[in-house]
Amino acid sequence: MDEIRQGLSETQCDVLVIGGGTAGPMAAYKAKRRNPGARVVLLEKANVKRSGAIAMGMDGLNNAVVPGYATPEQYTKEITIANDGICDQAPVYKYASRCFDIIRELDGFGIKFQKNENGDFDVKKVHHLGSYVLPMPNGDTVKKALYRQLRRERVLISNRYMATRLLTSSDGRIAGAIAVNTRTAEFLVLRAKAVILCLGAAGRLGLPHSGYLWGLTRMRPIQVTAMPWPIMPAPALRTSNATRSTR
Repeated sequence: MDEIRQGLSETQCDVLVIGGGTAGPMAAYKAKRRNPGARVVLLEKANVKRSGAIAMGMDGLNNAVVPGYATPEQYTKEITIANDGICDQAPVYKYASRCFDIIRELDGFGIKFQKNENGDFDVKKVHHLGSYVLPMPNGDTVKKALYRQLRRERVLISNRYMATRLLTSSDGRIAGAIAVNTRTAEFLVLRAKAVILCLGAAGRLGLPHSGYLWGLTRMRPIQVTAMPWPIMPAPALRTSNATRSTR
């Protein structure tokens, strides 16, 4: 215990954002813009410049609700149908109502979206009820553009620290986090008035078995060559003696 305490450092902030993919930098940026005098810390286990599921870039947004191409009502209905009715419609509708402003803001950051000859966003139709796919010719620059905004707003960035536990105050409120350096194993205590978790969904685990890579879902196929990891065969299912067929 004494050894841990010797290598333990501590810092305080107004807002602690955990996760440096896409949502984390945007949350930290918005928090700093909302209150320029606030001490905002962004915690990331890798490096914010290159971390997160979007680090390799993306070829387009599959959920762009742009006026003239789709409505929030259409998008909410589409998502509900796609999930067999299992859908929290309120946040989906709220997202659909606000995303156009975010797209324009990202476009202003230098994350350019494909536009037609009239200068409008060139949204493509893939879904049944509306057009929501917005190509991104330079989607690989997303992290660089977000990083520039963080630096411009003077958000404090703590790279190479992985949050391992949330701290709670005496009244049960979340009051910060404990993190460990992924290279030196040093501990860091971050005490915060507010904590925002942007930890990702790990939504692509088990890809080969799901068939998603091969375009077997209702969405368009993905180029396998763009994936940064090798494609492995799906593991064989094991059966116990009790469940094995007797034929």
